[in-house]
Amino acid sequence: MKQNSLRIFLTLLVLGIAAANGRTEEPAAVGESVYYVAPAGDDAWSGRLAEPSADKTDGPWKTLAKAGATVQPGDTCRLRKGVYREVLKPERDGTPEAPITFEAQPGEDACLSGADRVINWQAADDGFFKASLAWDLADQNQLFAGDQMLTEACWPNSHGNLLKPVRAVVESGSDSTIMDSKLPGGDDFWKGAVLWCAGGERWYCWSATVTGFDAKTKTLTFEKPQPDKWYTPRKGNEYVLMGTLMAIDADGEWIFDRAQKCLLLRTPGGKDPNGLGIEAKRRIHVMDFSGRSHIRIQGLRFHAGGVLTDAKSSHLLFRNVKGEYIGHSYVNDVSESGTVLIKGHHIELHSCELTYASGSLIRMEGHDNRLINCFIHDGDYAGKWNGTASFSGRRQLISHNTIRDSGRDVCSLHGLMESLIQYNDLSHSGWLTSDLGMTYGHNTDFMGTVIRYNWAHDNLAQGHTAGIYFDHCSHNAIVHHNIVWNIRGMPLQVNNPSYFMLCYNNTLWKSGGISTFDHSHRNDMFGCRFQNNITAQGLKLPPHVVVTPNLIDPNPGLTNPEQGNFELRPNSKARGAGVPLAGITAAAGGEAPDLGACPSGLPAWKAGHDFKNPPEVNVDVPEVASSNAIRNAAFELGSTECWTVSGEGKARTSKGNGWGNGFGRGAVEKTGTSNHELKLTGKVRIAQVIEGLKPNTKYQLSGWFKVTDGKSPVTFGVSGYGGADATVSCADKGWERKTVDFTTGAGVTKVTVFIARTADGDDAFVDNLGLPR
Repeated sequence: MKQNSLRIFLTLLVLGIAAANGRTEEPAAVGESVYYVAPAGDDAWSGRLAEPSADKTDGPWKTLAKAGATVQPGDTCRLRKGVYREVLKPERDGTPEAPITFEAQPGEDACLSGADRVINWQAADDGFFKASLAWDLADQNQLFAGDQMLTEACWPNSHGNLLKPVRAVVESGSDSTIMDSKLPGGDDFWKGAVLWCAGGERWYCWSATVTGFDAKTKTLTFEKPQPDKWYTPRKGNEYVLMGTLMAIDADGEWIFDRAQKCLLLRTPGGKDPNGLGIEAKRRIHVMDFSGRSHIRIQGLRFHAGGVLTDAKSSHLLFRNVKGEYIGHSYVNDVSESGTVLIKGHHIELHSCELTYASGSLIRMEGHDNRLINCFIHDGDYAGKWNGTASFSGRRQLISHNTIRDSGRDVCSLHGLMESLIQYNDLSHSGWLTSDLGMTYGHNTDFMGTVIRYNWAHDNLAQGHTAGIYFDHCSHNAIVHHNIVWNIRGMPLQVNNPSYFMLCYNNTLWKSGGISTFDHSHRNDMFGCRFQNNITAQGLKLPPHVVVTPNLIDPNPGLTNPEQGNFELRPNSKARGAGVPLAGITAAAGGEAPDLGACPSGLPAWKAGHDFKNPPEVNVDVPEVASSNAIRNAAFELGSTECWTVSGEGKARTSKGNGWGNGFGRGAVEKTGTSNHELKLTGKVRIAQVIEGLKPNTKYQLSGWFKVTDGKSPVTFGVSGYGGADATVSCADKGWERKTVDFTTGAGVTKVTVFIARTADGDDAFVDNLGLPR
């Protein structure tokens, strides 16, 4: 069978075949030199010696700025042991044949730091020390003693694990107040402090400035009242007050006095901070590859800053790189501005470690990027919406990584399309918030994204928990051969409306049942299928969802799941109990396949990173049974890409209705059209050729339509299947699903799906099309 477009895209991704990036430059001269940078160097020297010469007339450069301005394609720049307090920003690109390399000298620790030393500390009143600070990063200020982050003044006092802070508990609240009888201080004692609160449903931790404190009633008042009940503070919610001089009462705490432009610090045991190596964050990023291409970064460490790329960045390789304390703010989510930002294309992180960020440690956008064999942990310690890792864009490969420990979700998948997530160990989400999963995405046409051979386990949230979680308006994802365990709630959750979501051959152990949720009770999961799974508890899904066969049994006959062995025992009821699914199961001799993620007779598979033995990555993605053959079926690319447009009229995307479910976000709609829907004006036709169908096979084409005047209907149909065009007409003023049944003729493997208007009139709208294979 012809392979689908996702497989082709991923194959191109792995081969590194790039599309032209649109830039026209004169090629730089190719060099083959090795240069050195060292803290004891001098930019007036040649940079070609690893150490200063005996007479101190030549040696390594001193700054990264000199290196970035000098190196040519093919050159290598080696950083000697030490800390570099500047931004690595090359001034030119490498080439495909001669990339530029920046690497640590073998066996040496070279660190790029976003922090500068704070000196000239002086003793102040009340046991404090103070020092002038010439810069202010506002909510992103951060202080360190050596490599360790210090705690900004807070109440209650909290030191140690960032994901397990000591938090106060709300006794009662409103949209702009919190009452807690344990709050200390007199009137307005807390005025000006930052309130960091997991309010309402505890979906995320928001922040606000305290505007007043009534000492008699123990009531805080804060600015910007929360917009609705879902975020309003109530009994049992957790919060912290920080960023005020009134809270600095414990060793290791600090505060920045903006009026005096100085830091105040209480050191452990009153030690002189001049001997503690105190540093303050000064730079948001320590590497800037905006607009750069064909550059390799190897073996470096970075601290107190992130990595910046933009849409024009391409063909960058980060290998064996370690970053820590990458982005910081309790007020704002810096996931999209102050972390490791992968915004271009053909950018790869391989065998890297990223740790500690208030939001995402890595934010991957763009297209054709890769995250392979990395260890990413302890992210989102501010409990913001984005998880420890955030993935969007097209044709991304996330393979063989360990991603764990998050204030909310481990991986955010909003806007991820045509991508492959495989062999990852995803765990320990929900340290600070609730209603979340190891993965979480919504309002997205995943366009055939495959999530396979992953471990997803240990959701720690106090409220609702999930494993692999798709919220409302999630379409066209394929989830198979994953092992999910230690989830009190739903191991696989697909809320609705959601279309053509396929969940096959997953093993779900020590977890709850599977159901779906929609605020408007539409229960629409058209085209969704849950088959060949092993699950501890039952499935409660709409009748139109295919839910057989599955084994529902808390003790399904796994070899030793407590020790991580999820293979089937010889007497397991899951053996031979499945149905054949193209692209998913393979059984010898025509026998029925096994249920679950670890079929007998096949080698056991392992998830997660392995720095000592980097994995070989396989990106073969076959066509999958019942997957949607239509590309850009929900028009979430924001264009008519994949479609051919003809006629005098216009076909263009317009703003969708979002969740469209009456959830405080507009009127209830029969279907959710996410971010975009197709708008047809005048006499116009759009068409898409669908290949790889089977001859003599029944198919059903479906889609949602509405028109504005009822006098200019839209026609939906299929041609070229071996008979007269099969069509249906829609003149409904509200969203309605229309279906077209047809049977391919002998030898027919290709058809054309089309939508047409043959009369002028007001507009017609189209969304959420489907043709299951």
